[in-house]
Amino acid sequence: MKAIVMHERGGAEVLRYEDVAMPVPRAGEVLLRVHAATVNHTDLFHRSGQFFIRKPLPHILGMDVAGEIAELGAQVDGWRVGDKVVATFEALGRERDGAYAEYTCVPASELHRIAQPLDFVTAASIGLAFTTAWTALLTTAVLGHDERVVVHAAASGVGTAAVQIARWKGAQVIAICDAAKTGRMRELGAASVIDRGAEDLPALVLAATGGRGASLVLELVGRSTLQHSIAMLADGGRIVCVGTLSGDVAQINVMDLIMKRGTIKGSFQSIARDDFDTVLRLFADGTFEPVIDSVLPLAQARAAHERIESKQVFGKIVLVPSAD
Repeated sequence: MKAIVMHERGGAEVLRYEDVAMPVPRAGEVLLRVHAATVNHTDLFHRSGQFFIRKPLPHILGMDVAGEIAELGAQVDGWRVGDKVVATFEALGRERDGAYAEYTCVPASELHRIAQPLDFVTAASIGLAFTTAWTALLTTAVLGHDERVVVHAAASGVGTAAVQIARWKGAQVIAICDAAKTGRMRELGAASVIDRGAEDLPALVLAATGGRGASLVLELVGRSTLQHSIAMLADGGRIVCVGTLSGDVAQINVMDLIMKRGTIKGSFQSIARDDFDTVLRLFADGTFEPVIDSVLPLAQARAAHERIESKQVFGKIVLVPSAD
């Protein structure tokens, strides 16, 4: 089969489109014919070495997959060859070969049926982006009704998911992203859009919230924005950190946090199985919509990584083996 293989860590150039042996499902696993795989920032971090791949190289990236079951391993019940499924989990593309391939093996326990009328591209795009935003907002932050939510890097996969989830929960959403993406961000439900390059982000957030400040800030950027996030907070507000796109180590004024009685909390957890199925149903009924930047042939995985690194992406890039 064809796959995108990395034999070393480094830039996008280490991604090679090669012939590799077909994987064989172990007991409890299924072999999936991959119809769609999304590209995440996490894939770039694994490729570069910022995150560790927990298996020897060579390695196949890809944490999100949608496809159909091609073969059942031993001890697999409740599934049939031809079933259309989606899966995303931490080990895929990290501790085991992932979805940048024509076929991949997945534990049957990680599978979810694709609800009609969703297609493979839409189902794959939900993946890490929506599960990360869902757990951050609803499990970690316990988002309530009528909150004022700031989303950094709002045009990213997690960002566009967070905007939709927060809007669905009745929050006032303030999206921070490139000004050129304002129209599309408002279509997703952002009440206000602030240019990420503006000089005084906290003042603009205060203005957008009628001087009250944000009750919740979803922090995806890290080093360059964390102090701004503290300044945006209302009294008793909270920051939930789910990403560090600008760097892992940040310097903050702790007294500013103390005086606002603010909290900073990290969010890193798997979505509950029932919650994932709920997200799929909400996509199927049109409550949430896929935000697809582009759909590329699997062979163009390198170009997909380079596009993300250029910071021009809005939503998800999806790789499709059948388009090769």
